[in-house]
Amino acid sequence: MSHQHSEEDLKNIAKQLSCPEGEHGIKTGEMMHASNIGMTTSAIDALNLQNNDFVLEIGHGNGMHIARLLSKAEKLSYYGADISETIIAEAKKINQEFIDNGVVQFTLTDGNKLPFENGLFNKIFTVNTIYFWENPGAYLSEIKRTLKPNGILSLCFADKSFMQNLPFTPYGFILYEVEKVKELLKNADFTIKNILNKTEQVKSKTGEQIEREYHIVVASAE
Repeated sequence: MSHQHSEEDLKNIAKQLSCPEGEHGIKTGEMMHASNIGMTTSAIDALNLQNNDFVLEIGHGNGMHIARLLSKAEKLSYYGADISETIIAEAKKINQEFIDNGVVQFTLTDGNKLPFENGLFNKIFTVNTIYFWENPGAYLSEIKRTLKPNGILSLCFADKSFMQNLPFTPYGFILYEVEKVKELLKNADFTIKNILNKTEQVKSKTGEQIEREYHIVVASAE
């Protein structure tokens, strides 16, 4: 018999998904890694990483995927930005060797500004964070500021048609269809390069296999 969550439970789930905190946040980070690894892998592949790229991930979670990312090309520099102190601490533990070698670093951010210099990154990607952006247009402009000319953004998110059926998304999530994301990117002076539409089987909270439709919008800062 499936457990019926109260409204308070659902609000707490939504809060942890947007900014994991404490012991529960560590568990949330593990769950997010497992459920998002397909989307994360697709978003990374869409970047077509090249030797010596400077890569920023916004909302990196516990960072269990970073070793795989670093194997994609030679001499990559990875920067992670997240709003959760809990999740950054976990990511540092998991990636300590890479930090010691000077190829990985993590930065706490406020979700509105990126504390990086103009034109630092060749590639930026983010998975399942757009739902929580307070001002998507301004944040995309901030992302564009930190990209080199012709730098690439890979923006990955689950389709509104899937997300709206999840019981916790009414509490703090803004849901998107791909056309709206394209419009936001164009308004921030990005050029859309490619749109990948994918589906995958994921396990629901009650243990059932359900189909998730998601998109990777690849755009350049020309």
